[in-house]
Amino acid sequence: MMKRKKISRFLAIGICGAVLAGCSSNEDNTADTSATESEITQSVDTTNSESSSATSETSSSSESEEASDSEEIPVSSSDQENKESADLSSELKMNPDTVLLPTDFPTADSSSVTADILTNEADNYMINYTDDQGELAEISGTLYESSDLAKEEMDTFSNGKTVGSLEEGGEELGYGITGYMSAGLGSTHFSWEEGNWLFSITSVAEDKMDVPGIAKKMVDYLEEHSLPAPEDMGVVFIQYPQGGEDVNVDIRWQDEDKIYQLKTTKVPLDALEMAVSME
Repeated sequence: MMKRKKISRFLAIGICGAVLAGCSSNEDNTADTSATESEITQSVDTTNSESSSATSETSSSSESEEASDSEEIPVSSSDQENKESADLSSELKMNPDTVLLPTDFPTADSSSVTADILTNEADNYMINYTDDQGELAEISGTLYESSDLAKEEMDTFSNGKTVGSLEEGGEELGYGITGYMSAGLGSTHFSWEEGNWLFSITSVAEDKMDVPGIAKKMVDYLEEHSLPAPEDMGVVFIQYPQGGEDVNVDIRWQDEDKIYQLKTTKVPLDALEMAVSME
């Protein structure tokens, strides 16, 4: 609109100047001048219209690009953790097909989880996982010369961790599973079995911990989640030092000639979460 007003004023000044100079004008010249002014005005209108149209198209294109960007689907934290686990496996010397690593962690910020390779050999790896709050777990895998040697190692680890079913203290844990408790030398021992897995909890007797209650929560969790399937036996060993506020969890299982281990000071349910996610 500013251009239209500016051009009309110039025309008026030009016409007045012609009159003062004594230039005569007839009706034809007046008509020509009017036609010329009309054409100029239409040209300005067309230019403004095209400029407005171009601006509109540019704005529409920009909005379309922004909408396209906003529709991009972000990668889920689970997908990201799976990718990071695969990348870490490729750095290990052990055959990647035999490496198992956790993909889920008990942390509020999965992006803060870091992995440090402590041991990296063709027959053994050990990785320490931490987050911004501290240690999460230590994961290892060991390749033995034979499955028999791996079984011997598992037998040694599981020795003394089973409470006989004939002893007093049977506790129904649900889903047809029964746990048994024994006490001696100031400690209590509680164990139960699910499939090829042995679960054993040890605590200080004077702490009077509700061990059956802890066991029931674990049984409930495993009703919805599955631990890796061991060839012969897997063991979940939970030890509560005096006071009952801290805990040490050691999970091991055999797969042919390999033994995998997860050690953590997280609560048992957190330990199970990590073990269940190992792949």
